[in-house]
Order: sequence, then C-alpha cells, then structure tokens
Amino acid sequence: MTWKIEQWMRDVFPGADRIYEDYRGLPRRELAITAGAVLDLALVEILSMTLTGPEQEIHSFLGINGDGRAPCGSFGARIQLALLLSIISERDAAILRAIKNIRNQLAHQVNADFDSSSVLSLLNKLHDNFQELAESLKVPGSLSSASRSAYSVKPFLATEAEAGAGLLLVIFCIYQAYLHRIYERLSATKQG
Repeated sequence: MTWKIEQWMRDVFPGADRIYEDYRGLPRRELAITAGAVLDLALVEILSMTLTGPEQEIHSFLGINGDGRAPCGSFGARIQLALLLSIISERDAAILRAIKNIRNQLAHQVNADFDSSSVLSLLNKLHDNFQELAESLKVPGSLSSASRSAYSVKPFLATEAEAGAGLLLVIFCIYQAYLHRIYERLSATKQG
C-alpha cells in the first residue's frame, strides 16, 4: 500500500541544518498549522516503523491511506500511542498536545491569533511544560533560578504575538530534531 499522506522524511523534513531556516519566515497562523502537521507526520512515520504486523494493517491503523477516521488517524491518537509505546515521555506528550491544541485553535477559529485568550492559555501551558522539561535536563546548580527567570519569554506572551510564535518555533525546531534522532535510531535498529 502506498502512502497517500506526505512522508515526513521524504517529503517534509528539510534536514537537520535547515529546520529553523525553512519555518522562521512563515506567518504566525501558518507556522502553528504547519508545525502541528509536520510533527504529526513525524509521529506517523516513527510509529509505522515501530508497529509490527502486515504493512497494510499498520497503514490502515495509522491513517496513512489518508483516512482520518482510522483508529490512530489523528495527531492526538498518535501522541497517545507514541507515549504508550514509550517512544516519547509524558513531558513530550504534554508538549506535543499543547502544540496540537494551539494548531487546532488557529486552524478552526477565524479571528484567533497568538495573543487571543484561547491561544494564550495554551501558549502558557506550552511554555510551562517546556520549561519543566528544560529544568529536568539541566545540571543541578548550573544556572540560578534568578538567571533562569530573566530569560523567560512568558511575560511577553500576553502583549507580543510574536513572542508566542517565537516560542512555538523554537520548540517545534527542537522537537523536529528530537524526532529525527528517534527516526535515525529506529532506522539503524531495523537495518542492524
């Protein structure tokens, strides 16, 4: 069965050196929609490599045939499956769900933008989840809490729509690179 949706590595992924460059010029709304779609495609491809069984069944299950009604045919279902298969962590799932929700708000509300109250609450959640992840990865004692708060964009989210778009862009680029590493690891495992 051939893919009817785009393939992340073949059709979408710009390469590790160009992730930021290819997306930084997008208008805010388009960035949110594209970021969600790209990360969704990355999960589709990673999940298709992880699942075992007849290829046609895997494709049908994941919605690779373009059927959004497939059991795992939505971004939310794919995030959940990746979490349940231990491909991503709970923190990763929370961040990806925040990106999915931001994408949905901007895709389905005509007048929504990064400074709309419905999107702002989601951006704050994204910020907090990402900051928690970053804190967990830092070497204890390497940066004081006063220094960390000085670099936060959170105070600007309510007043500058570009701050929210910038936050999303940074996290999107990091997650695209992270998912690329998972993809490469899975590819090496399948080949070796």
